[in-house]
Amino acid sequence: MKRLLHVLLISLAAFCTQCKNRDELNVMDDEGLSLYWQHTADVERGRHLRLSFFKSSSDKEEYKFEYRIQGRVIDVRLVEKISKGKCPVFPGPWGEECQSWGDIYIPESELPQGTYQFRLQTGKTTVTSAFVVGHNQYELKIPASPHFTTNIPVIYAIPKGIVFGSAYYYGKENELFVEALVEDLTKAGLKPTTLPAHPYTYLPEDAQTHLQKRFWEPDSYLINFLFSYEGDFGKVAEICKKHFEQSQKRVGIGLWNSDFMEQITGEQYGTFSTYMR
Repeated sequence: MKRLLHVLLISLAAFCTQCKNRDELNVMDDEGLSLYWQHTADVERGRHLRLSFFKSSSDKEEYKFEYRIQGRVIDVRLVEKISKGKCPVFPGPWGEECQSWGDIYIPESELPQGTYQFRLQTGKTTVTSAFVVGHNQYELKIPASPHFTTNIPVIYAIPKGIVFGSAYYYGKENELFVEALVEDLTKAGLKPTTLPAHPYTYLPEDAQTHLQKRFWEPDSYLINFLFSYEGDFGKVAEICKKHFEQSQKRVGIGLWNSDFMEQITGEQYGTFSTYMR
């Protein structure tokens, strides 16, 4: 009998410890979690969603989340909180609070079009939302809840195979170098294109019109580029470098592709560089 009682007490203690651990992971209990999210790309992960969960408090913590997708269910679970100590105190309206933060990265390829359940769990609290994946569009429909909120219900992905950026220069006479650059890019297979007007990551709405020109006094100019292109981005870099040097670095160039955010940079009166896979 005593042995049975001893086993029961050990089991109860283990159960209570597990409950306590789950309670300690509940960061949605009072003011709840907020979400900042975006569609993005980089040379390591390719095209993906970045979801950043954050909360303001007087204690700084790092959140570790895990996610799993099974069928039409996306489970996101807080698995660890790492204390970073008290928030630094600065004069101002924010007082003694700072943001605790945790990210997850979901590859675009893991999310075929359709409607999913999006279940966010911290400790014992779970909030279930509808997550709708469309064509280059993602929508999160969070029910009215004090536990989980976002100010960004819909995000948009720049379509694949887009090259975008700009050239900038001082003095209208240098526009000839930009015209020659555009001509060579077009000959290489880059095609002027248009996109639906959305607030894309890295591509603001005022930069979405191909060859749109902006002017600043006394004599500064910027011309936007927006192409579709399925070829080798390295070839684009070679063309840009040639024209950057021909302009004697008077024309600055910045171009990106939407698949991996590979980058071409010609700094005006500076250096030429690329960031590739």
